[in-house]
Amino acid sequence: MMRSSWLWGVAGVAVLALLPLVVTNPYYLHLVETIVIYAILLFGLDIVVGYTGQVSLGHAGLFCIGAYTAGVLFLKFGMHFALTVPLAIIVTAAFGAVLALPALRVTGPYLAMVTLAFGTIVQILINEMDFLTAGPLGITITKPSFFGHKLDGREFFWAMAALLVLSVIVVDRVLRSHLGRAFEALRGSPVAADCMGVSVYRYKVYAFVISAGFAGLAGSLYAYSEQYISPNTYNFELTVLFLLAIIMGGRKTRLGALLGATIVVMLPKLLDDIQTFRLVAAGLAAVITIGAAVMLARKMTTPQRVALPVAGSIA
Repeated sequence: MMRSSWLWGVAGVAVLALLPLVVTNPYYLHLVETIVIYAILLFGLDIVVGYTGQVSLGHAGLFCIGAYTAGVLFLKFGMHFALTVPLAIIVTAAFGAVLALPALRVTGPYLAMVTLAFGTIVQILINEMDFLTAGPLGITITKPSFFGHKLDGREFFWAMAALLVLSVIVVDRVLRSHLGRAFEALRGSPVAADCMGVSVYRYKVYAFVISAGFAGLAGSLYAYSEQYISPNTYNFELTVLFLLAIIMGGRKTRLGALLGATIVVMLPKLLDDIQTFRLVAAGLAAVITIGAAVMLARKMTTPQRVALPVAGSIA
């Protein structure tokens, strides 16, 4: 099992390393960059949704905080990429803690509403704080440079791929530790976990803070990838997109996060073309029709149990 995982890991790293050499079109390379960024955020979101069973509608706001932290530090203070990214992680994790401490005292739809309100407030504040964020005009950022050399598209992709691999390693380490076991216990039965000495509230906060840190990393990389950020990007639709990615890719798996990110990034692009939309729609219709026919055939051929009359009488 371990050997198979290592082989898949090596194959994934090789694909990431060779991809910019194969995909020479900047547009398609940028789409893959977006997939990498979304996957990093989904690694963290999956800890909250997949492992602890909480629903967060505030990750677009955390993503926004990470992006604007990097953007403001670059614009106002001229900080280097090597400083803005770690600081974006720290600042976003701190905001995640501020949100989690009161929010995680409620559960279910109440938690969803609190986190949704947080995301909405963040977007409004970013839009109104002209003195810091330039308001609706947004912030323009340039690609990072190292030792006087500005990274081109291919080199920046390799930097992001390295951070993706590092994120996978960190998530794997966290989930294999006592934290991961505690998160699993919380989802299975919070009452039983509490009886076993696992502080339900404390470990929920830990999960949310770790998740926020990944959102901060993803947001900072998104700012450098797009080279322009504005408040309108980080809306409710983006939060729904992240949750859909978790659902479609599958919970509690890093490969699922990558798959979900790929679906939510690539599918809208494919459906931009009306001809492609027709092909996809026809394909889905065919799959649904065949599936329905197979299920109907199985139902019709399943032998029915017949109640046989029993001779005799009951005393």
